[in-house]
Amino acid sequence: MVAIIERMSAPLISETAFWATCAIELKASLQALAAREVLPRFEHAQISTKSDGTLLSDADLAVQDALPDILGSIYPAPLLGEEMPADLQQMRWQDCQKGKGSLWIADPIDGTTNFANGLPWFAISVALVHQGVTVLGVTIAPALQQSWHASLGGGSYCNDTRLTLSTEPRSLKECVVGVDMTYLPAALRQNIANISPAGIARGDQQTAPWRGWRSLGASTLEWCALASGQIQAYVHGGQMPWDAAAGRLLLAEAGGLSMNLPDVLNQTAHDGSLTPLGYAAAAPGIWTAWQHWLRDQAG
Repeated sequence: MVAIIERMSAPLISETAFWATCAIELKASLQALAAREVLPRFEHAQISTKSDGTLLSDADLAVQDALPDILGSIYPAPLLGEEMPADLQQMRWQDCQKGKGSLWIADPIDGTTNFANGLPWFAISVALVHQGVTVLGVTIAPALQQSWHASLGGGSYCNDTRLTLSTEPRSLKECVVGVDMTYLPAALRQNIANISPAGIARGDQQTAPWRGWRSLGASTLEWCALASGQIQAYVHGGQMPWDAAAGRLLLAEAGGLSMNLPDVLNQTAHDGSLTPLGYAAAAPGIWTAWQHWLRDQAG
């Protein structure tokens, strides 16, 4: 910890450069962790079911157990992880909401259902919130051999290639969008369902408003796909902080925009509790049109 404090206070290291260095160190540490604890279990995982019906793998627990030491060596702060006891999660989230101190936020394995079924779309995703602001985020997809990292003011990167989204205005009709209908408001969910391939086949709507839509089963990777320009717009009805923290910074540093879904739809604001929160997001050239379309479809 002494080394960390000295590094942070060194007069020749700006805060922006410090967070960028931490992000790079974290990426390397998570890649090593994945090689040690995750990839050997891929397609051989021990799976159980949590009380909410979602899956839990031995890789989730191995990563969760390893993270405190790894993260503490990079920057001293408590950890809010998906697989922690609920009362500890609530306590650490409430402390973070006061805007003081720092908090690591981590999803040890996002996309556990994919992981358990031999599908490569799963990730480790970690972000650091400092004094109420997300200052760095890292997401790695071990089976895809891809990584993304970002730091506040330091840019967003995929496999060390800088990400910069185009500001050129685009039509929604040209776009591939990411959609996860979990927790979406009923009217918006039904209208999107009506323009799914099955809906089009029934004749509910003959012409989709977009080129196509995708859902990867791992929201952290959907944020990465948006920041990388692989999809151009995104809506998800309910994410926890560990689903969105790293991805929103990745997107922002690449030039994209995101907003809480209740704010986009002019609905009752989220109360800031540790409960699922929806998001809308897009590349800058489609952001305004995407907001308008979502509002129209939500009624």
